[in-house]
Amino acid sequence: MFEQSKWFFNEFNTLFKEGSIYQKKAIECYAHNTEFTNFIIERINAIIASKNYFSQNEYFRIDAMGYTTKWKSLKKIRGFNPHLWDLQIVVEHENDSKDWLDEVIKLAHICCPLRVVIGYVPMKNRDIADEKLLNYSAKALQLLQCKDNLKIGEFMVVLGNSRTKKPDDYFNYRAYVLNSETLTFENLEKHN
Repeated sequence: MFEQSKWFFNEFNTLFKEGSIYQKKAIECYAHNTEFTNFIIERINAIIASKNYFSQNEYFRIDAMGYTTKWKSLKKIRGFNPHLWDLQIVVEHENDSKDWLDEVIKLAHICCPLRVVIGYVPMKNRDIADEKLLNYSAKALQLLQCKDNLKIGEFMVVLGNSRTKKPDDYFNYRAYVLNSETLTFENLEKHN
């Protein structure tokens, strides 16, 4: 259960492990929103490619997506381009700790095997805010007409620290997956 989410979070989280080749770069970029977002999207594209998916950015205005192609499945029609891609993963990264719910709602309207939102919570509030914000997000999802989409594939929110002052406090990502039956978020560690 939640195998895709586990795979993605493991790959994503290794970027920030002490001594990893990307940790230093992540720390350098962390204080600069655009630079950090570009770094994260570049790494997400590498994770997507590691599954032999093609990656593309800003399609549907989504930060990163991965897809497979079905070019050989249909005979080509002359004068008609065969856009035969099959969406496998979509990822949104939002630096603003007040604004990642917008990304959750956006991805609720997308159907594919794995949807991931990476957001941030002020470090001093992490112990209570993760649960509070995820509960609020789940209630928002339950109000949508497209909530049946949420029963298809996996939906994960990855939360990290914001408003930190020193590199040792950066990141601390935690993963939460949407239970498709109850439409509530659960800690991914619970499913190991």
